[in-house]
Amino acid sequence: MKQLERGGTSASAVAPPLPATTVAQLDTLIQKAIQDKNLPGVMVGVWIPAQGEYQVAFGAANLNTGQARQVTDSFRIASITKTFTATAILQLADQGLLSTQDLLAQWFPDFPHADLITVQDLLRMRSGLAEFADESVLNGYYHRPLEPFTAQDALRLAAARAASFTPPQQKTVYTNTNFVLLQQIVERVSGQDINSYLQTHVMEPLRLRHTFYATDPVLPGPLHGYSFDARTESFRDMTQLNPQVPGGAGAVVSTLDDLHPYMRALYAGTLLQPATQVERLRGEQIEGAPPFVQYGEGLMHIGPFCGHNGTIFGFSSDAFYLPSQDAVIVVNVNRLDQDDQSHSTQLFLKVTKLLFPQEVPW
Repeated sequence: MKQLERGGTSASAVAPPLPATTVAQLDTLIQKAIQDKNLPGVMVGVWIPAQGEYQVAFGAANLNTGQARQVTDSFRIASITKTFTATAILQLADQGLLSTQDLLAQWFPDFPHADLITVQDLLRMRSGLAEFADESVLNGYYHRPLEPFTAQDALRLAAARAASFTPPQQKTVYTNTNFVLLQQIVERVSGQDINSYLQTHVMEPLRLRHTFYATDPVLPGPLHGYSFDARTESFRDMTQLNPQVPGGAGAVVSTLDDLHPYMRALYAGTLLQPATQVERLRGEQIEGAPPFVQYGEGLMHIGPFCGHNGTIFGFSSDAFYLPSQDAVIVVNVNRLDQDDQSHSTQLFLKVTKLLFPQEVPW
């Protein structure tokens, strides 16, 4: 039987739990996913002010020792990082230090198509740029996760694929290259490295005490991330890896306790001017995705939910806000394989279907 750990945040310790029937249904759903998908561990947080909250960690944090997952575990949030990087860019725009209509050529004059691509195109995944992290890069990252890599390496790889670029503002195609460029723009405009900027201008104002932009391979705390190797039929420990590979597209580490208030602040635009937030929330359908999946400016809409998901070897996460219920849902699984197929998104869709059957289109 998998181990279970429940808990509540210090800020919401007096909040009631969800109804017992709902708790039992969620427990069963999560345990079934662990068994069916062979997941080392799962953590889920649900906060619905009108109904109650639910925070649970099932399974193992460390497969070697059998140590149980805890709701306080720090984990890599991968592409949820994009919400932080985009907030930084939009703050700089609010301050008049840049415009979202500025051309990429202002900072990268020699980058292919830089005289056609705007900052907004990067934010909205409408730049037409190629993905630097193609199959060969991901394969190298999987087998050599600690190998040195920088943002400059990412941009060099993307620029080398200029022949596959498409004109900007035609399609919404999700690529990490956009946010590595945005990371670099934040640093050049602010005069701070991205981790210092985010800590000062995002994490501290929102009191995200356990959230940071990782600059070294170590993940604090006892939680390990794993990839299942079908050839050896065993799990490979992927806890330590170079966070500079995803960089501004995926280097942030956080906790359940921090993502809860952060998702509300992200939707509310707490750190931005109102007009900026209105434009940020405007979504456009992602190429090849179902019609209910759209992208705004560094955030994602899945049906009525607003937030982001993320995958990085060892971890997959989903963190979303549901405006109609003022609800936050966070799911983390400490498994992501070489195929980069998220287990947390599958579970997020099932959890939300159980909790909000009248609201979801899936």
